[in-house]
Amino acid sequence: MKKILLILLSAAAISSCEGFLNETPRHAWSVENAMTNYSNAEQAVNGIYSRFMTGDNLNMGLYTALAGKSGFFKTLGSYNMDYTQSSGNNTSVWSTAYSAINACNFAINGIPLVPDSSFPTETAKDELIGEARFLRGYMHSLILLHYSRWYMEDSDPYGIIYRDVVSDATNIHVGRSTIGDSWKYVMDDIDFAIQNMSDNFESPRKVSKIFAKAYKAKLLLIRGTMRNSTQDLQDAKTLIDDVISSLPSSIAMESDMAQMYTNSWDSKENIFVRYLEDNASRTSYAGYWCTYGLAYNAATKCLQSNGAEVPQEDAVCGLNYGLDWIKADPRFFIATGKARNPETWDDSYSWTWTKIYRKGQFAGKEDPRDEKYAIYYMRVPELYLMQAELRARTGSSISDAIAPINLMRSKRTNPVLEPLNPTTQDELMEMIFQEYVKELILENGSEFFASIRFQKDGKYYIELAKEADAVVYDKTRLQWAIPENEMINNRSLTSESQNPGQN
Repeated sequence: MKKILLILLSAAAISSCEGFLNETPRHAWSVENAMTNYSNAEQAVNGIYSRFMTGDNLNMGLYTALAGKSGFFKTLGSYNMDYTQSSGNNTSVWSTAYSAINACNFAINGIPLVPDSSFPTETAKDELIGEARFLRGYMHSLILLHYSRWYMEDSDPYGIIYRDVVSDATNIHVGRSTIGDSWKYVMDDIDFAIQNMSDNFESPRKVSKIFAKAYKAKLLLIRGTMRNSTQDLQDAKTLIDDVISSLPSSIAMESDMAQMYTNSWDSKENIFVRYLEDNASRTSYAGYWCTYGLAYNAATKCLQSNGAEVPQEDAVCGLNYGLDWIKADPRFFIATGKARNPETWDDSYSWTWTKIYRKGQFAGKEDPRDEKYAIYYMRVPELYLMQAELRARTGSSISDAIAPINLMRSKRTNPVLEPLNPTTQDELMEMIFQEYVKELILENGSEFFASIRFQKDGKYYIELAKEADAVVYDKTRLQWAIPENEMINNRSLTSESQNPGQN
């Protein structure tokens, strides 16, 4: 059998969760001897995380692009939604996701070769395969949501390029799946994970059955709203109710929101969070936006040209839309803060989104170091937000629908958040939308997906955010174009394979 080099796995000698990000392969494995024991299997799954947890590509690079696309930030890219195959394309999301998919396929196809007797328990093999399959479904879902017409009917031909084997020169030429098949591939992997992953929640630094259920609910909510599918919304509601009712004691809201961000990846609120190990490379692994970009692209200088200090209440921090109601909420003053600019020569300070940026690449290397550059793929508050929205969209009363958000707000003592009391359905939906933004802005793309689900006065919020610049919202422009390199090198693709209007 031919040799396959594991350059894509970067974690060839790790046997535990700690140390699963920064190792490099010590040797190349061949297919016939890659999976011989439990340790090899565990290493293969751990290696998947290093493909996407380091750097910007599936972290702040993606989420700042979505924040710009939503219209909330004009300075963060994708605002005009005018990208084509050769320009304005987010190719890094594509390449990083498929790199991780390749690592997933190595584990998924290799672990079954390990003798059952090598595993410490009867369920350990299926648990590892379930973890790898969830991650494959998760990565394919990112391709689906950001490069395909996922909102169209099942027969639409502009779906994902699905890969379920380790890529080599013989199998890289794969055409696009239909939208229906694309959703099926994603959901099949997630459902397998839900059936087979451990019931025990061990750490938010790795995926879990809890996250798999919550993420499936999120996908069903996004799809169900865009397709007007009552079944999707009901299924999502059932899932999220189950997740909330069965959360272990190790996952909980923190009363002090500021402390939650200080705790970063150690916060009890995390369901799944990006983690970077404590070594000399941590800051560089965090990527451009966490350590540099936000200070210059979503910030307000702390000092005016005359030397007068700009108070935090006057800071804009890059916001383009919603400034009035976002800044009226006390969470703005916790999510933002004063931070040193990143250049060695620029010792001035800016008001920026310190919940993500923290100290930056210069001050972040000081002693004691403050380099906990977390990316909050999902926190507990999002569960309550989804539960409220799903109740609102499936016929619950106004009081029942707002109840999960009021429960979430009641758990905070810093800041104190008074209960919300909508009296009409329109008020209810506006409050739910604003809570997504106020609580989760810049964390995981939630403000973008909320902006295309919620409406005000007959217009989606993404339209309202772009009105001042006469940018016309076009649903068919939600996705990025398939990158030019893929279109050129994949012989199964033709010019007709590109998303319509993006050649």
